[in-house]
Amino acid sequence: MANWIWLKDGEIKNSYGEFYIPFNYSGGSVNIKLSVDSEYALYINGEYASSNQYSDFPHYKIYDEIDITKYLFKGNNSIAIEVWYMGEGNASYYPGRAGLWYEIYLDNKKILESDTNTLSRLSRTFENGLDKKINEELGYSYHYDANNEDDWKTGELDGFSESVASEGMIPLPRPVKRLEIRGFTNADLIKQDNSYLFDLGKEEVGYLQFKIVSPKKQRINIAFGDHIADGGVRRFMEYRDFSYEITLKEGVTEFSNYLRRIGARYLEITSDEELNVEYIGLLPCVYPLNKVKKDFGSELRNKIYDVCMRTLELCIHDHYEDCPSREQALYTMDSRNQMLAGYYAFNEFEMPRASLLLISKDNFRDDNLFPTVAPENGELCIPSFVLHYYRQLYEYAVYSKDLALIKEVMPRIKLALNTFLNNMKDGLVQTFKGKEYWNFYEWKKELKCADETETAIKFYEEPTFEAPLNCLLSMALEFMQKMCDMIGEKADYMPLKEEIDKNTFEKFYNKDKGLFVIREGKEEYSELVNAFAILCGVAKGDVAKEIAEKLASENDMIECTLSMRCFKYDALLAVDKEKYKDFILSDIDIRYKRMLDAGATSFWETELGADDINAGSLCHGWSAMPIYYYNILL
Repeated sequence: MANWIWLKDGEIKNSYGEFYIPFNYSGGSVNIKLSVDSEYALYINGEYASSNQYSDFPHYKIYDEIDITKYLFKGNNSIAIEVWYMGEGNASYYPGRAGLWYEIYLDNKKILESDTNTLSRLSRTFENGLDKKINEELGYSYHYDANNEDDWKTGELDGFSESVASEGMIPLPRPVKRLEIRGFTNADLIKQDNSYLFDLGKEEVGYLQFKIVSPKKQRINIAFGDHIADGGVRRFMEYRDFSYEITLKEGVTEFSNYLRRIGARYLEITSDEELNVEYIGLLPCVYPLNKVKKDFGSELRNKIYDVCMRTLELCIHDHYEDCPSREQALYTMDSRNQMLAGYYAFNEFEMPRASLLLISKDNFRDDNLFPTVAPENGELCIPSFVLHYYRQLYEYAVYSKDLALIKEVMPRIKLALNTFLNNMKDGLVQTFKGKEYWNFYEWKKELKCADETETAIKFYEEPTFEAPLNCLLSMALEFMQKMCDMIGEKADYMPLKEEIDKNTFEKFYNKDKGLFVIREGKEEYSELVNAFAILCGVAKGDVAKEIAEKLASENDMIECTLSMRCFKYDALLAVDKEKYKDFILSDIDIRYKRMLDAGATSFWETELGADDINAGSLCHGWSAMPIYYYNILL
């Protein structure tokens, strides 16, 4: 049986291991099963063959199966595996033991497997242990020194020794397709003064690749980003530094990094000496999807639909991710919008299933809630986002007809739901107190729980009552009841939902205003909270109709942000679909045309775009919701 192995040098955070396997080939079909902590790149006879470890957990490890036959020739061959061990968690990585696991099959018969006889060494090109981060979500940056390159990938071995045993579970097959590497996207030089600024022409996600001629050995910086500010890529944002460093050779340096996927439109090189950049760009990493083409009888709406599909595509890799440039993280709320749009855009259920399952595997918190993103080991939780999981799980079952997933995750979601129920007082759920809870609802000052600077999270020292959390719990209870009914499990969540609805109405509804306040003791009104009130059934009959009239007209409520307008639309449709259909379509036209007119090639996190520095992603999966509304309304 294959064993997990690692370098004799031990576990070093942000380090790179190189593993070499000689292989004699005389014919037949050869496959390799491969799993690592944290990322890998596979080379056969020096030629790149595969990369991209699935984002997983130490207790839920995944392997890739790769057919390498086409790279082999009769006689002695070289199998080289480059492994990046992160060692510290980020938004798509839960840290485990450094390790490599592999099995090699000839015509479906295992002939080689990982053991301590596998030769390995610490990388000589990547700076091991570099303590420089891009941000907390993407984790470590890197420095690569091309002057230390040798031909280890083709068997010229120096400094290699036997590996040592590591630890890990027997991995499981990859639950989704592997990424496809598409043709190189070259970036055009658009400015040269103190630096070299390049434009890919559109938002892209892939592996950095370049060929640069330098008059001398020198260290350069390559920054990447969605947009340019002050004449260059906005590299620094508070503590974040969106850049990598390369030490070039004198003469020609060719470089490709298959261990790090980046999202960007612009690349910027800063150097001491003048360079000749023969080419620089990205090798696109694309999850294979079948796009459903539609004609909505409007040039504008067809364009919005296509750009929404492009946005979704850029935000699907191992799992759904919020944005490819700044975080690459799987959030419940973000992925709910992505999944719902994706059901219509791609008619595909494998990716949503795998993402929902991955979220459920995150079971390390003492309170049984889900962390902010999965897989990660962070302490922070957004309670409202946990409640959105019940909606997206139910919607997945409705669209896919797959009830097996509900059965599998039911014990886990019961535990999370009980945490909310145990935090109730006087018939309502309280907000969560402490530095591990971010009581966030959307990117508006009054609803994002930030301090006076609007940048730092504000934590509650004492619990309070807020309408949106209670509305979301009410909806979660209803979705839970429906899912139990689907799988034939006896449950009775509706009486508690009705009690919460009654108490929510009494505590938060202002009869004089005809609206629900956001939280007790403050006269603050938001479109989102009042949309939630309609959707959970707290607002009924004439109350719901009056709120809908306000939502569809000029009002003094806090406006819904781009990500949350779907709930405003849904509330209007729940009150009177025919009456508000045209309002919704027109509202989408206005807002998304504004982004297109500003040159968007993918849709933004918020309508402020690049000006929204702390939420300024210009490619964000949750913004693809027009796909859903076009399909149900046109």
